[in-house]
Amino acid sequence: MDNCQALRIANGHFAGLLRGMGDDGWELATPCSEWNVRDLVRHVVAGHAALVSGLTGEQVVPGEGDTFDEWVARVERVIERPGVLERTVRNKVFGELSGDAAVRVRWSDTYVHVWDLAQALGAEFTPDQALAEAALEWLEPLGPGLSATGQFQAVPDPGPGTDAFTRMLALTGRDASRGV
Repeated sequence: MDNCQALRIANGHFAGLLRGMGDDGWELATPCSEWNVRDLVRHVVAGHAALVSGLTGEQVVPGEGDTFDEWVARVERVIERPGVLERTVRNKVFGELSGDAAVRVRWSDTYVHVWDLAQALGAEFTPDQALAEAALEWLEPLGPGLSATGQFQAVPDPGPGTDAFTRMLALTGRDASRGV
C-alpha cells in the first residue's frame, strides 16, 4: 500500500469517529494525558498543516474554525500534485525526509490518534493490521529512540505474539492493555 492511500485510510477512520461524536465529546479526556478530544483534533490538524507546508513550501496555519474534513481535503489535494512526494521535507522529530516519508509519518501519527480518539469516545475500533504492519516497518527500527525524542512515553514491549497494532501503540507510547 502506498503512503498516500494509507493516509486516506487513516483520515477516513479518524473522520468517521468524529462524525459519530456528539457535541459533548470535545471535552472528553484522551489517552494523551494532557489532551482532551479538542486538543487531539487540533494536533492532528496541525500535523496536516505542517505536511501541507512542507510539501508546498507555503507556510499554512489552521484557523480557529477550521475542521478536520477541510484539512483532509487540503492535504489530499497537495499529495496528488506531481513531484511533491520527491521533495525534501523537514520534520521536527525526524529531520529531513522525502515528501513520501513525510506522508508516511503523517498517516502513522493519524492512525495512532484514531485509537486515542476511539478510547476517548468509548467507540469501537477494529485496527487494520496490514496498515499497522506498514507503520512498524519504519517504527520498529527506531525502537527505544522514539521515547528519547520526548514525543513518546516509554512503554514496555507488549511481548512476542502481540498483534501489529498493539506493537505500534507501544512504540508510540501507548499501553493498549490499560487504554493509555
